[in-house]
Amino acid sequence: MLLLLYTILVACVGLHHASPLDRGDPVHVNIDRWLNNKAFGANADFDGVGTYFELDSFQHPELLVQYKSSTSDIHDNIQPSTANHVVIPLQQQQQAAVRNVTLGALYMLVSSSHGPCTLDITVTYRDATKDKTTLSLPDWQDRYTNQMERYQAIQYPLSNSNQGALFSVPIFVNPSKVPVSVTIPSTAKEAAIHIFAITAYIARPTLFIASIRPTREWINDQHQVVQVNLHNLNSKWVQNARVHVSSSQVSMMEVGYIKAIAPGHTRSVRVIVRAHANATSNGLVSVQSTHDSSNGMVIKAPLSLQTSTRFASTSTSVQQHRSPNWLKQSKFGIFIHWGLYSVPSWAPVGKSYAEWYWWRMNHKDDAAFDYHRQHYGENFEYDDFLAQWRPTEFDPPSWLRLVDQSGAKYFVFTTKHHDGIALFDTHVTDRSTMHLLQPNRDFVKELMDVAEREYPQLKRGLYFSLPEWYHPKYKDDSLGWQGPPVNPYTGYRVPYTGSRTIHDFVNELQVPQFQELVQYKPDILWCDIGGIHNSSVWQSNYFNQALGSGKQVAVNDRCGDSSASDFTTIEYKAVTDTPTRFWEATRGIDPYSFGYNRETTPEAYASALDLIKELVDAVSRGGNFLLNIGPKASGEVPQPMVDRLTSIGTWLGAVGESIFNSVPYWIASAQDELRFTASQDGASVYVFSFSEHTKGHQTIEITTPLPILHDTRITLLNDNSTAIQWRHTSSGSISLEFNLTRSTSDILVFKMGSLL
Repeated sequence: MLLLLYTILVACVGLHHASPLDRGDPVHVNIDRWLNNKAFGANADFDGVGTYFELDSFQHPELLVQYKSSTSDIHDNIQPSTANHVVIPLQQQQQAAVRNVTLGALYMLVSSSHGPCTLDITVTYRDATKDKTTLSLPDWQDRYTNQMERYQAIQYPLSNSNQGALFSVPIFVNPSKVPVSVTIPSTAKEAAIHIFAITAYIARPTLFIASIRPTREWINDQHQVVQVNLHNLNSKWVQNARVHVSSSQVSMMEVGYIKAIAPGHTRSVRVIVRAHANATSNGLVSVQSTHDSSNGMVIKAPLSLQTSTRFASTSTSVQQHRSPNWLKQSKFGIFIHWGLYSVPSWAPVGKSYAEWYWWRMNHKDDAAFDYHRQHYGENFEYDDFLAQWRPTEFDPPSWLRLVDQSGAKYFVFTTKHHDGIALFDTHVTDRSTMHLLQPNRDFVKELMDVAEREYPQLKRGLYFSLPEWYHPKYKDDSLGWQGPPVNPYTGYRVPYTGSRTIHDFVNELQVPQFQELVQYKPDILWCDIGGIHNSSVWQSNYFNQALGSGKQVAVNDRCGDSSASDFTTIEYKAVTDTPTRFWEATRGIDPYSFGYNRETTPEAYASALDLIKELVDAVSRGGNFLLNIGPKASGEVPQPMVDRLTSIGTWLGAVGESIFNSVPYWIASAQDELRFTASQDGASVYVFSFSEHTKGHQTIEITTPLPILHDTRITLLNDNSTAIQWRHTSSGSISLEFNLTRSTSDILVFKMGSLL
């Protein structure tokens, strides 16, 4: 493959790069009066514990930050930590360059200590109206800032030998209004935002190229994605913009295209290129609107090309892998936990995972310890459940039909959980359903074959647990897990059924089983737990096979430290700060279990409404939602789970475009009981209402800035026959008014299309 590399170019905050880009003169907003925290160079203390950016030569001719001196004790950034907000006026004498003018863009150079940190930056206009932009910043030392997409992150060395990040963040400003101030809220909690510079761009009829970033996303072994961020400085919409990258060393494979960009808004465009050889050259990046040719812009960008033919089996190499675009667009997937643990299928409801039954029955302070003794006796071992496992209702067509009816775009199936029993044809151990069940069953093959043949639209994922709780050769001090298994009541060692004699768990069992799973051609390999590993071996093979066949695949973040990690996994946890990079929320329909729990009553399962809210929350913050079902030991999916999935599918059938064809709305993801997404083509914004609505007249007030024109049409996706009236209020918010023929608790979705 050919790797396209070049220095990150940040037009709006003027960070140093090899060749400055000519985008017109930016305007520095003077913030000297509020500088109260030194972050760079000797004697600095960025985070309150003495850590700082270790940069003694941070001054460059094109640097927009009016940095004082890295060798003095002069403060260099705002850290609002007082009881009062910091209000930066734009109409005073020291801000002469931005007085009485309209602005097309505002950018801040920021960072965050003790993050993550989420806050609203407010722009106030001459007419007393206000617009807020929500910033959600990771901690400056977050390990995944180099994979951030919503902001540009620039990493620098720190005094503690780690890497710290600065972020270039856009703040919405209406190009039709004159701004008078920018308000930065105080941060009462430990997490704090630090602001080094504010840079403004005067409103003008230009589609501004804010940044260009080569991604490490490959369409195949030769074609790579370049991300170009555009900002509309105009007071009018820009339509049908196309982005080109040209160079003697690069061929355009697919032009970037965006249907529309609203005034003052920013959008990301994907351009696909092919590099020809190792070289360094200057390339041109151009954007042109077919609707108005005067909106065009051309900049020169230094391009550095490097040839790499394959992923090597090293951490450094596999860590270059990134999530494919199809996964980011899939939004909703179904997790399936099923295995021997589905036989006992017991846990205190809402407190423990049922699939952890074996682990829990081995601990005297756990409820499962007494439960097992009372129901099965002290001499009944976990592996004895094998004789009771009768998967007579395991029916891949039925399972996959349900996945499809739910509206999900992918599924992930457990091939081996922590009990070590593989549900596939493994040749390195007899601890599998191909050896321990009669008749022998390769459940993974049965499911994958039906999916490929009958449901090709579904992407296929396979889950695999790296550790095995009680394998005789498993020992991981970091987890406190090790074999062999013992009877918790007698203390005597018990057989680990089907296990062969090995000396190296990782390289004789774990890695070979991963390699076996690669042969099932999964689109996702979903690791669990991490721990001891040698994952770069199987990951390099997995990635290389996919590239060679033109396929794009993914792995999550639980394959072990220093391994490839394409996205962040968040399990049974509410998200209040947007994760740094692409992420996936996962939970079960059960209140707190992935495996089937016989104790859970039908009414105890999460409602379809609550699950849809979690789906919308994840998507609005740039993540996916992987929802789990736990079939019974027989293979039957419990009826409450079936009901929840079909209800979700019905809702998605009506409003699916707001989920699957969307990107996060860059100004804000949420406002009280409202959530926001935007269409990928830039032409529409979607508003989700979580509130219950009664029969009759309804009013919803939206204070989040939305791109509304006088002829904007607003429709209710749940019911196109419902007429929606809207108006601007005196405070600058938008009021929606409509009538409902019946009360509803459904999540209503409004589509605001200005270019229909």
